[in-house]
Amino acid sequence: MAEDVTRGRTIYSHSFNGTNCEVNIDDCPNHRCQNGATCMDGVNTYNCQCPPEWTGQFCTDDVDECSRLQPNTCQNGGTCSNTRNYGTPNGWSGPDCSENIDDCADAPCITGSTCIDRVASFVCSCPPSKTGLLCHNDDACTNNLCKMGAQCDTNPVNGKFNCNCPSGYKGSTCADEPNPCEHGGSCKNTEGSFTCNCAPVYTGPRCEWNINKCGSNPCKNHATCLDHIGDYTCFCMAGT
Repeated sequence: MAEDVTRGRTIYSHSFNGTNCEVNIDDCPNHRCQNGATCMDGVNTYNCQCPPEWTGQFCTDDVDECSRLQPNTCQNGGTCSNTRNYGTPNGWSGPDCSENIDDCADAPCITGSTCIDRVASFVCSCPPSKTGLLCHNDDACTNNLCKMGAQCDTNPVNGKFNCNCPSGYKGSTCADEPNPCEHGGSCKNTEGSFTCNCAPVYTGPRCEWNINKCGSNPCKNHATCLDHIGDYTCFCMAGT
């Protein structure tokens, strides 16, 4: 504060000091600028020069980078979501979402396999005899147990095998031959052939025919007989 006694008056200046009030007082020593802002001294005041990601009188307000990036500069289908400084969608990094995050950086695949990075995911290329999402299981199809030319597939989760049996074969290894007898008939092997022991309501070489219970016409008084499997129904004439 400077003092002037000219003409019997004392004049105080709050902005300058020095003998002739020629020195501007620095208002920045006790400034309130935040977040790395630079204090710019003025006359009896100061201004805060904010970094690009901050705004406001004292640089305390986060800048919405998404509203400034017009048109939207996020690449690879990214949707901008404002956070502190900038937003990053899943799988990408960088101010404009142009840098694919390396999901293989932590080496998730077991030793001996090859990790292939994708967007927000990865795939393990397994060596022979290994399978599974991380190549962590032994491949059960290495020793193919499937019979009759069936294709062997490996479960990627537990490493177990599955046989895709050709038509007419079944069982876990497709080793069970088909039963030629139909409708639950049992097959009996004979020399160069077979015979079928049919259930009571079926007949034929392969038990393929339903026995017609209406053949002997069990219905009376001119009723109509309708055959079913193992049974029949009589439709009576009117008045009987």
